[in-house]
Amino acid sequence: MLTIRKIEHQMIDNYCITCLKIGDKFSSDYVNKLYTMVRHQTDAPFFCFTDDVEGILDGINIVFIDVSEYLTWQNWWAAWYKLCLFVAPELSEFNRKIFFDLDVIIHGDISSILNCNDKFSLIYSKWKGFMHKVKYPTESMLNSSVMVWKNNTSIYEYWMKDPKTYVEKYIGPDNFCHNERIERTSISSICYSYRNGCKTNQKNSLILREDHALAIFHQQPKNHELDVSQHPIVEYWNGKKPLL
Repeated sequence: MLTIRKIEHQMIDNYCITCLKIGDKFSSDYVNKLYTMVRHQTDAPFFCFTDDVEGILDGINIVFIDVSEYLTWQNWWAAWYKLCLFVAPELSEFNRKIFFDLDVIIHGDISSILNCNDKFSLIYSKWKGFMHKVKYPTESMLNSSVMVWKNNTSIYEYWMKDPKTYVEKYIGPDNFCHNERIERTSISSICYSYRNGCKTNQKNSLILREDHALAIFHQQPKNHELDVSQHPIVEYWNGKKPLL
């Protein structure tokens, strides 16, 4: 990997923020808006790993990546590159790394994520419920839309023993970690699914939940498709500063 633009940064508690933009699923606007939401709460260095640097704001550390080889692998998609972040040399100086998917919306205090000191922690999909876990035992209940990790080199090395087979076998890195029994913990319960809510069979979905702080948009609709008059959560995506 080649860092093509590097900015001066101040070390704050020796952690950094990371994100991925691969292909054309998300525009650079998603990177820039995530950066703005994060900046409301921390000055930690912010890295975007991408195969297209066009339109990304100054102030963001851009790491250009070449994913052309992976595109030839059966069933590979962008989420698999999260495993490569575990050995990214650009992140080696940081004790803790925090990752956000581009389509999250931060609308409250995320200090419990920023201060998480677990070895490897992800969102627990509490909206799926216990019966989902029983019915689909090979499906991960931990979601990598948000991740915190320290040193996951061993996970990457495990995956690299037979990466193409793992990519063909599992839907994505979440199920890979689950079925290969990778040790993980769950991030504090401030995250929820915008579509599915924060508990099983949520009746009033697609609403901002003020008792939480971060919504993930892992299904449709996506952030840019929402009308702010009906979905005030979009105001935070557009730069409104949350009350902390």
